[in-house]
Amino acid sequence: MNKTLARLFLPALLAALGPAPASAQIRIGVDLPSIHIRIAPDAPPPPQVEVRMRRPSRNHRWIAGYWDRQDDRWAWAPGRWERPSRRGSSWIAARYRREGGAYRYEPGHWSHQKMSEGDDYTRWRRDHGRGSEGRGGKDKDHGRGDDRRDH
Repeated sequence: MNKTLARLFLPALLAALGPAPASAQIRIGVDLPSIHIRIAPDAPPPPQVEVRMRRPSRNHRWIAGYWDRQDDRWAWAPGRWERPSRRGSSWIAARYRREGGAYRYEPGHWSHQKMSEGDDYTRWRRDHGRGSEGRGGKDKDHGRGDDRRDH
């Protein structure tokens, strides 16, 4: 009887929970494997509205959700509580900066993590005749995520 109920209700439960909206998560000191500056032809969409869960401990920092560039599209990285893996480390919010008709994307990361140019950004910068200092005063921050700080 229990196995029959499980076979009937488990698929229904999974189907009901599958399309549910993402909620905030908790991660403990997880470093991103590599932080690369990227380039995108289009601006990220407006930020999504999120509900912040209760802070798990005073050591956790809130990482607000942001748009992350994955391959050739923007994907939402949901907000979460995270404990820095290094004492004194602070969260640096994702930045989107208009640069020469495209958008330079610097992913959100901890202050102790090293950021370098991704291959796509290096190629784009070379093809568009921009040096590593690059923006020449004409390009502006896109404004989304630029002023976010962890709280």
